Amino acid sequence: MNKLYRFLSIFCVIPFLVVACSAQSVEASPGQQSTPAVASYELLLSKSLSDAEIVDFVTSNNCFSSNQYQLCKDKGVALWADSNQTVRTVYLYSGNADGFKRYQGKMPYKISFYDPMWKVEEKLNDLNVNDDSQPNQRTGFPDEAGSPDHIHYWTVYKQLRLTVIYDSPGADPDAYIYAVLVNE
Repeated sequence: MNKLYRFLSIFCVIPFLVVACSAQSVEASPGQQSTPAVASYELLLSKSLSDAEIVDFVTSNNCFSSNQYQLCKDKGVALWADSNQTVRTVYLYSGNADGFKRYQGKMPYKISFYDPMWKVEEKLNDLNVNDDSQPNQRTGFPDEAGSPDHIHYWTVYKQLRLTVIYDSPGADPDAYIYAVLVNE
């Protein structure tokens, strides 16, 4: 009888242990800090570096200052501010660029870091399909292109306020995006 009592008592104790361990893990969850969500680049443009939203973004993402830039390497973002301390350009990095991780937020005009140059151009050219208001405007074609640093090929779309930097020194249709600059 004594053996049966021990055997049954073990089965009675097991549910209490399971409940007790589960309660501790549930209590620990709210205290853990989750990774801050990536702010959309649109929310960062044209704001002062002292704006509450910018300050929150910079502090929660461990950004650091370098000249006129706020470098948020863990989020794949850099903010360029003019002499008035207003964010004028947001850099979105594809990852592995000078220690920047890949930007995880929404990209402009549905482009993707996985798109080669020909696909980016195709997507930006398709913007003209439904725009009959200005038939002579070529929104999706670059206004300027070149390799100012002789390492990356830059295409500038002034109307879109967008610059796409590729991982090639020349106009290679199979080159991938190194970074995207969004201007105000």
